Amino acid sequence: MKKYIPNTLTTLRLLLVPLFVILIISNEQYSYHYALIVFIFASLTDALDGKLARKFNAESRFGAFFDPLADKILILVAFILFLNLEQLNGIVMPWMVFLIFFRDLSVTVLRTLLKSRGLSMVTSKIAKFKTAFQLISIIIILSLLSFYPDYLYNNTIIKLLMFAVTFFTISTGIDYYYKNLRLILSEDKCT
Repeated sequence: MKKYIPNTLTTLRLLLVPLFVILIISNEQYSYHYALIVFIFASLTDALDGKLARKFNAESRFGAFFDPLADKILILVAFILFLNLEQLNGIVMPWMVFLIFFRDLSVTVLRTLLKSRGLSMVTSKIAKFKTAFQLISIIIILSLLSFYPDYLYNNTIIKLLMFAVTFFTISTGIDYYYKNLRLILSEDKCT
């Protein structure tokens, strides 16, 4: 039974995304409180599912594919929703969300390419920090939306946070490609 917990948590994270969307698009002050709670809970499932999969020796193909995908969907949906909030106008910008989306799409394509060749993707701790940094940034923004919405208008610190998130996200994508393209090239030389 324990072996099913990690995949259940990953599935739950995916199922929480529509609820998060509904809460944000309702654009009511109280709904941001609930959106914050839902997002924090979803973020905790991200921290737990991988640890539990290793602890229970329950790593699976489903988890290997859907765990990072669930993270990407949750994070991208949050940033896309932020684009439509007046309070975040000029803070979360379309080019930032596009670059984050492009990086995640590129890494997913790379993961699929490696899998088709029977190779496992070389990951790094920096990518885990990237996800944590994105989640924490979204939680900070949601907290401000919930409790101090006026603080967000043209806030330089939050703008800098979004620049940092975007830069860090892109740099980890470049790191993934550098490490994994070398793996593909070395594999090609061996064959």
